[in-house]
Amino acid sequence: MEFVVGWNVVQTLGEGAFGEVKLLINTDSGEAVAMKMVDLVKHADAADAVRKEICIHSMLKHANIIKFYGSRRENEMQYMFLEYAAGGELFDRIEPDVGMSQHEAQKFFRELISGVEYLHSRGVTHRDLKPENLLLDENDRLKVTDFGMATLFRHQGKERELDRRCGTKPYMAPEVLLRPYNAEPADIWSCGVVLVALLAGELPWDEPTFSCPEYTSWKDKDCNLFTSSPWTKIDNLALSLLRKVLTSVPRQRATISQIKNHQWFNKNFFRNAGKDIYVRA
Repeated sequence: MEFVVGWNVVQTLGEGAFGEVKLLINTDSGEAVAMKMVDLVKHADAADAVRKEICIHSMLKHANIIKFYGSRRENEMQYMFLEYAAGGELFDRIEPDVGMSQHEAQKFFRELISGVEYLHSRGVTHRDLKPENLLLDENDRLKVTDFGMATLFRHQGKERELDRRCGTKPYMAPEVLLRPYNAEPADIWSCGVVLVALLAGELPWDEPTFSCPEYTSWKDKDCNLFTSSPWTKIDNLALSLLRKVLTSVPRQRATISQIKNHQWFNKNFFRNAGKDIYVRA
């Protein structure tokens, strides 16, 4: 890796389907950069996907999107140089079966929505939104990362339906499993499942299909639903937002604008003696 002279590989940050991510530290400045490595010999089917990821990620610049610094191909290795998020994955901040305070969950959810709103404004859909793909910088600012499944759904004002089934099943919108589907509502659904995970420390279902009783109970508004986990851990105001976001019919699902206007999204939460309290704006 002659082109990274002056940088030390410190540790492996993570591994994905096509490669791994290393932490590089500059020997002079101490600057940290994440380097994503893909072996194109070992993963011959990854070449087109990696080119697409580089093309999409390089056009994105937003406070809640991991910065793309550049890419380089050396022999049969493809490298991508990205912003290093020192806070790690959002996933690791979620206490299992507990979640986190509404104050924290609201902050991260607002930042997620801000990042996704920007992606959609650029005609990009992520298609694999989940806490493992949401990183935190040294200031606890959320950063959307991993654009390996991302694609353009709008170009020059023309929007297209998508038909590739991709993502992670518990976070997938039901229409993604059926296909074709519209990009924006599918990402918004995933954001809703992330919010459940933040507030409850668990996922609501394994997959949004009729063979999954937890999902069908939610879809059919089973009166016994709210006496069971994870819904018993989520207050009524947050549940009212989730009802609008996790609506199985895409055209009836809340838009980002509607989410941003919801009372829970705009509530002022403060921490007091370990509990959330409301303060009217």
